Amino acid sequence: MAVPTCSPRVYRRRRQRLRRLLLFLLAVAACFYFIHSGFFSLTHIEITGNEHIPAEELENLAAVARGVNLWQVNTTAIAQRLATHPLVAGARVTRRWPRTLAIQITERTPLALLVQDGAFLLVDGSGVVMERVPRVGDLRLPLISGLGKLEDAGPGRKVDHPGLQAALAVVQQIPAEDRSHLQEVIASSPLNLQLIWTGNIRVKFGDGQQVAEKLARLQEALQGLVGQEGIDYIDVSYAGPPVVKFKQAAKQGKKG
Repeated sequence: MAVPTCSPRVYRRRRQRLRRLLLFLLAVAACFYFIHSGFFSLTHIEITGNEHIPAEELENLAAVARGVNLWQVNTTAIAQRLATHPLVAGARVTRRWPRTLAIQITERTPLALLVQDGAFLLVDGSGVVMERVPRVGDLRLPLISGLGKLEDAGPGRKVDHPGLQAALAVVQQIPAEDRSHLQEVIASSPLNLQLIWTGNIRVKFGDGQQVAEKLARLQEALQGLVGQEGIDYIDVSYAGPPVVKFKQAAKQGKKG
């Protein structure tokens, strides 16, 4: 038996559906106005991980104003802006509800020095120039030389030189306790690196492969040369015992 469209049962069903639709729309509207209300207005910006970069400088670079709705903050864009700072290796930006923006900074760590136009360039392990300094001061970092003229090498730029990349890879593999003995890396060719060790001892290192084995051969040679002078170079570039060459004048002095 068909139910007339104007029957009380059909009317009740339509009224219930209409009531549910109205409640749903009211809930959506309430959520919309709540999300866009002052309850989520940004009041705090927390910056952590910055040891050498002032928080004010990072906040200015983030370019986000207090009072903006936290839902409308583009965290990806802020992280990208922060990453343009020469001393920033990476940035993680998150919302901390209801009114805080949290910024976690990872700073670059200087690994070596380059020389350009009478000044020193601090570079990190990837070859990005962190800053230009007029003098070394108390920095205990090795100098990387032999790269020739570096074009457009400035703060925030990466130096894509094969010799530099090979030299940096070697420096990173030298244990921290031994790194202070490394004075310079001559890196005119990535296949023919030369180290200047404590005492101005020249070390023929070859390429950037098998660094641990080459360092072990270097230590072996240095232990056998304690107190000796007139060393021309130590060659650890090949497998086998290290080769030590003395300067000709030193050899003649020993014979006399």
